[in-house]
Amino acid sequence: MLIEQSSNLIRETRPVTLVSGAEAEAAMLINHSVLVIASDAVAQFTSLEAVQDPLGNGLLQSVSLPEGFLLVGPPFIERHQAGYVGLKDGRALLIGLNDVRVFESAQDALRNHNEIARLPLQAVAG
Repeated sequence: MLIEQSSNLIRETRPVTLVSGAEAEAAMLINHSVLVIASDAVAQFTSLEAVQDPLGNGLLQSVSLPEGFLLVGPPFIERHQAGYVGLKDGRALLIGLNDVRVFESAQDALRNHNEIARLPLQAVAG
C-alpha cells in the first residue's frame, strides 16, 4: 500500500476581502493558520474567519511591504510547491518553519538574496 504525502505547505487558496475593503488572497497552511497576501502587506491569522474580524482578533503577525515593492493582484499567487510561492508579478515568498520571507524574484528566493520583508510565524493550536 502506498501512502501519498505532499510537501506542500499550502492546502488551498481563496480570494478574501479585508475589513478595510481591500482585496487579498488567503492561503490556508497545513499548520491550520492562514497566510493573507495583500498588495501592501503579508499577515498570519488563526483562521479564515479571523480575517473578517473588525477588531483584529485572530491576527497573529503582520508585516507591511516597503513602498516600491507593492504586490500585483489579486489574485497574487500564481503557483506554489512545498514552501515556495510564486507570485503573479514575478516576486516570490518562501515559507519556512519559523517565518515567511518576501523576495523581489524567484531567483532571489532560491539564492536567499535581496529579502524585501520577513514575517515571523506563530504556532497555532490545531
